[in-house]
Amino acid sequence: MLKRIVLLLLFFPVLLFAYASPGKPAGFVNDFASVLSGQDKTDIEAKLSQFEKDSSNELSVVIIKSLNGDTIENYAVNLFSEWGIGKEGKDNGILLLIAIDDRKMRIEVGYGLEGALTDIQSDLIINNTLKPAFQQADFYGGINRATADIISATKGEYAAPTDIGTRALYGMDLPNILFYGFFIVIWLTSILARSKSWWAGGVIGGLIGVVASLLLGFFYTGLISLILFIPFGLLLDFLVSRAYQKGVATGYYPWWIGGGPHDGGWGGGGFGGFGGGHSGGGGSSGDW
Repeated sequence: MLKRIVLLLLFFPVLLFAYASPGKPAGFVNDFASVLSGQDKTDIEAKLSQFEKDSSNELSVVIIKSLNGDTIENYAVNLFSEWGIGKEGKDNGILLLIAIDDRKMRIEVGYGLEGALTDIQSDLIINNTLKPAFQQADFYGGINRATADIISATKGEYAAPTDIGTRALYGMDLPNILFYGFFIVIWLTSILARSKSWWAGGVIGGLIGVVASLLLGFFYTGLISLILFIPFGLLLDFLVSRAYQKGVATGYYPWWIGGGPHDGGWGGGGFGGFGGGHSGGGGSSGDW
């Protein structure tokens, strides 16, 4: 019954410190696992470079050999932050991260594009475009088509089906709720830290209180939930925002954003570097 909780506690240090930077970007396509040919990389690079010129959006494809024990979500958030994908102030970056040995992938979306490239669309691109191609070891074909789908989504031309069901909490046992809830809390904390609205935490706390009242079905329980969660959300927003601003000033960020120094964008060769954008944790993950 407590197996998952024990595993979570055992791997908690790994989740915090497993990230290791793959290095500096040399362009929009960075193949650290050497799975693309020179021509394949050139073709995709040209498309993504043109996309940036036309829209100012920055789409980075990063292929690594291994996550080295990290989660794909944590690695993506840290790499996104380290490289500063997207333009500063616009946060219009997108990261397509692929870990070959782990057979995992993720689309990480910057704040400014979360409305254009939704979590559902990201999930569809992963499962309908990337996964089938990768299962056939067609990495170039999958990446080429997926980047085209992502670009279409930012233009409003990639429509997600409307009959996709949502996952419910009903039927999940306590260990599962705690296990997945941990990552949800980290994701929300990262969003609140970068949010410029001090009241965002209170809104999220209120929404959690409403959901709690609907699930529990008791008026007084729901009222108590609202009274507790709204002030807690406001306090959490204040604390994490202050911690994040301290990181901006010192260059050292809390572990839940990606500990260690960040330069806000690299340069290299003829590539001008990314613009210093941020990710809000939106997107989707998958495997093949």
